[in-house]
Amino acid sequence: MTTTSHDSLSFVVETVGRPDPARMHLSVYPVTKTISSRYADLDPNGHLNNVALTAMHEDIRATLNYQIFPLVHIPGADTVRLLISQNVVHFLAEAHWPATIEAGIGVARIGRTSFVLSSALFDDQRCISLSDTVVVTAQDRPVPLSEATRSALEALQLRG
Repeated sequence: MTTTSHDSLSFVVETVGRPDPARMHLSVYPVTKTISSRYADLDPNGHLNNVALTAMHEDIRATLNYQIFPLVHIPGADTVRLLISQNVVHFLAEAHWPATIEAGIGVARIGRTSFVLSSALFDDQRCISLSDTVVVTAQDRPVPLSEATRSALEALQLRG
């Protein structure tokens, strides 16, 4: 934690530590998906851009969300909404196009009205990025997870 002062204001700035190395193995993640990189994912340095990697994390997260909350993507459906309250992404290594990315995701923590999804991206079995996302279930305001939802989340917890 760092405290920064500017004029008469004082700010507390916190950063997230390095992720647990045990998470850098695809076998930890109960849900996996292959994602093909696109030429459009390149940055001027010839690497897959951080924004593209973040979108790949979002893609695997949507895959898991759809398994547990199939109605959430149907407009007008009577279901909870899924709100992202925090998203932390670690960029660990470079990847280049063309690349076939193996994405994995699982549930890291289950709370009363929220849960944490942890995902990883692998290029040729090398972990290139990790993400942790806090998802809140809401209907105008946060609502407790149902027992059925809690059971579905428990079945998809990270392994190990």
